[in-house]
Amino acid sequence: MKKSILLILDGYGEGKPSQDNAVVNADTPFLHGLKKGSYSLLKTDSQAVGLLNNVLGGSEVGHMTIGAGRVIPSTIKKIEDDIVSGEFARLKGLNTTLDKLATNNGDLHLIGLMSDRNIHSNINHAIEIINLAKNKAKNIFVHYVTDGRDSGVYDTEKYYKLFRKKTKGIANLHVLSVGGRYYAMDREGNLDRTKLALDAMFDNSNAIEEKDFMKYVRTQYDAGITDEFIKPIHFKIKEYTKLSKNDCIMFFNFREDRLRQMVKMTSKLHVPMVTMSYVGGSKTVALYKEKIVKHTLSEHLSQLCLRQIKISESTKYAHVTYFFNGGREDAFDGEDRVHVPTVKTDDYAKTPKMRAKEITEEIIKAIDSEYDCIIANFSNPDMIGHTGNYEAIVKALEFMDKCVKKVVVHAKKSNYAILITADHGNSESTLRADGTPHTAHTFNPVM
Repeated sequence: MKKSILLILDGYGEGKPSQDNAVVNADTPFLHGLKKGSYSLLKTDSQAVGLLNNVLGGSEVGHMTIGAGRVIPSTIKKIEDDIVSGEFARLKGLNTTLDKLATNNGDLHLIGLMSDRNIHSNINHAIEIINLAKNKAKNIFVHYVTDGRDSGVYDTEKYYKLFRKKTKGIANLHVLSVGGRYYAMDREGNLDRTKLALDAMFDNSNAIEEKDFMKYVRTQYDAGITDEFIKPIHFKIKEYTKLSKNDCIMFFNFREDRLRQMVKMTSKLHVPMVTMSYVGGSKTVALYKEKIVKHTLSEHLSQLCLRQIKISESTKYAHVTYFFNGGREDAFDGEDRVHVPTVKTDDYAKTPKMRAKEITEEIIKAIDSEYDCIIANFSNPDMIGHTGNYEAIVKALEFMDKCVKKVVVHAKKSNYAILITADHGNSESTLRADGTPHTAHTFNPVM
């Protein structure tokens, strides 16, 4: 069996030539040269990867699909089907939680990303939970996490209007805090960000009197801060004084990788917690149980007693390990892992090279160590793509091009077969129709 390398160029999509298509416009002679030969285009969205129709793909589902080699039905599809059928309202974990709140006169604290992009969450799931809880919980306190990454950078007002319209008349519903996903959904070990989000949610010592949600958001916009980075703030609501053991904290995001850090820190508050799906590392009631996909590529390699290695920086480490292995936390026999810490920054546009140089060095070491299968992720197209900063994206792609070339040249000398693909698109679209930065994934195919 020939030794092989799988390179996943995260967020490297194939779109039509345009002035904002950084993939086409960047000076990347090696990758452009590869495309002069024959190659296939793959869909990374909707039913092609087990999602709902017209739903963008993401790194989680992309890596799980690549690792499984087949379509795996997503958690969101199950949730949506259950809401339509009424099965969601009958979930045992949800009903037990709401009944306890009713018995103990407790409050429900609902936390999640308020957008409809279906990458991490859906605002309509929050509304469904609120409607089921309104006659059970004493109060429903919403901790509103703004998007600006999978959605437009100024979309909060649109989603807030939708939220208020669909929850109109629910007297015991209150928005207790607001803050950007940069703080509440960090997954790179920036605990200071998570603490700021958590303090804004539950510590009212620094609460502001201003109850006009959008007025606060607009002051952030005026300061040059977009939705993803809105500074967490607690609103003074007379119904809230402090957390009680009779209360419950519920996270309605269904994707777990950006919940882990927050859930783990929240567990120290010693209040019952409910999550939409299984979140490893913390004790919660999961409405949808842990899903482990069997017969993945990694499992197959292990069964053949072949040596494999996964290489990534922090931003995508869970994707080439946990998700690629079908939701399995532990490595298989014969599987090694290399985790390169991502450079800490408040804006990835400042670090377009990411850790591509170090990733390249680790791949070359793995080639020289004669691993049977090397699986590596270059995160530049996605992480810089999410900034919407065209110049930084071009720099990221141009540097990655040099790194990929170096890997391929060294691999060919060692007689490795080389496969290059992506999990979804991003960098090939940097502007929205209204002229604002496009920071989300795309529906474009990938190599």
